[in-house]
Amino acid sequence: MSPSKLDSTDPFGHGDASISCSRSDNGFVDSLSLFHSEKAVEELLQQTPVEGLDEHLIEFSEALRTVAKALRRAAEGKASAQAEAAEWKRRYELERTRNIQMERKERFSEEQNGDIDCGRVKNLDNQLMLQNEPDEHSEKGCMKHGICSHEVLRDRESDSNSNVDRNKMMRKAPFKLSWWCKGENGDQHKHDIVSFEKGNITTAERSSKQISLKWESDPQTVFILTKPNSVSVRILCAQMVRWLKEKKKLNIYVEPRVRVELLTESSDFDYVQTWKEDREILLLHTKVDLVITLGGDGTVLWAASMFKGPVPPIVPFSLGSLGFMTPFHSEHFKECLDSVLRGPISITLRHRLLCRVVRDAAKNEFETEEPILVLNEVTIDRGISSYLTNLECYCDNSFVTCVQGDGLILSTTSGSTAYSLAAGGSMVHPQVPGILFTPICPHSLSFRPLILPEHVTVRIMVPFNSRSPAWASFDGKDRKQLAAGDALLCSMAPWPVPTACQVDSTNDFLRSIHDGLHWNLRKTQSFDGPQDL
Repeated sequence: MSPSKLDSTDPFGHGDASISCSRSDNGFVDSLSLFHSEKAVEELLQQTPVEGLDEHLIEFSEALRTVAKALRRAAEGKASAQAEAAEWKRRYELERTRNIQMERKERFSEEQNGDIDCGRVKNLDNQLMLQNEPDEHSEKGCMKHGICSHEVLRDRESDSNSNVDRNKMMRKAPFKLSWWCKGENGDQHKHDIVSFEKGNITTAERSSKQISLKWESDPQTVFILTKPNSVSVRILCAQMVRWLKEKKKLNIYVEPRVRVELLTESSDFDYVQTWKEDREILLLHTKVDLVITLGGDGTVLWAASMFKGPVPPIVPFSLGSLGFMTPFHSEHFKECLDSVLRGPISITLRHRLLCRVVRDAAKNEFETEEPILVLNEVTIDRGISSYLTNLECYCDNSFVTCVQGDGLILSTTSGSTAYSLAAGGSMVHPQVPGILFTPICPHSLSFRPLILPEHVTVRIMVPFNSRSPAWASFDGKDRKQLAAGDALLCSMAPWPVPTACQVDSTNDFLRSIHDGLHWNLRKTQSFDGPQDL
């Protein structure tokens, strides 16, 4: 129900009550009329009812309240759209000004080199005047597709068969392709991806070199994290702490639990530092130069979860079972740490997901609970319910599919060898930026896993017709219930987790799937069988 004006007789004897909602030229409701509409609704609902009050009037008042709420949201949407349009217009003007300056600079350079005559100067001046005039069509194309003109390309190759053609100038349609993102939050992805020069389109330069870390100054402080309830890890930790302090003269941080264990063993470990309050953990990245983990992949996940923002380089030692992220062996920890502290070392940047829960009662998608960072995956499942999970999935506001099954996994590429692999997802190199979209036991024969690009935002929503709520878990912990109308937003976090490599990221990844999963392990075919002649 959306009437623009309502005239009715007041059943309470107060004469005529009219509620009008005036609209502006663009179809949105102005804030003043919206305020009067809501005020009139409140006065109508607060009046004392009389006998024989029509029940339809109560229903109508509730509907009117709903309309007022919708009008308020429309007004907020209008303000947001106007702000976004103004920002796009400002960016377009800056881009157009830069293009004109580049055009003039190129013209001036050619004048100095004697490669341009007076007729061409005049022609370029006319072209610049045309560029200064606003063009509504070109503005729309630039804003929508991210394709902007930035230079005039000329073919200076002369034709040896004709003296007339030597002075002719070939003009080609110049353009630039860039990542285009809606809104201001995606500015980090708006870098050039292709170049266009003299009619040739080439992709941006891709280097085959591995990421390397070189210390500009010697590390001063290390943070050691250990797997709990392990005697061998406790012994190794004591040896490593003593060696780092005596031989490398480093400051050492540990967890409060580990410090108690070290002091129980010997009072000589009183130089080991820790924290007393949990809020001090938020400042660890400002004190720690290097993180050392003693355990398995779970210990690396725990270390990453302690840093809500930037993460120092992590040196993971393998004392677990599989060890996809722990390439270093504890037997040679002195040689490994000596090499890492001396540098340079190869680094794997492991991307994380930034997850936010938006409740149904929230006014907009920015009103969320505290964000959660995950290194492996976020899982949405049916929990203890016996019903199928019903999830609506969107990618940058485009509908993807409706998941009906046990659940869904949104995984990083580092987590592609974890739960996603068990659910039928692909194994992906950890430095490939992307989001794995893997269903869990879907009740469909055609539901195949997807790999989405890193710049998208995935929204998983529990529809109102769902038979049961869903449950979300983040790296296997911090479970949250998602009721009907609640949504989970996932995007790539700006703070990756740098882990040290034993050789390089590719070698470590391939070795981990060979050793940990025995990938493609098969007996070699006999050579003395039938052969093609």
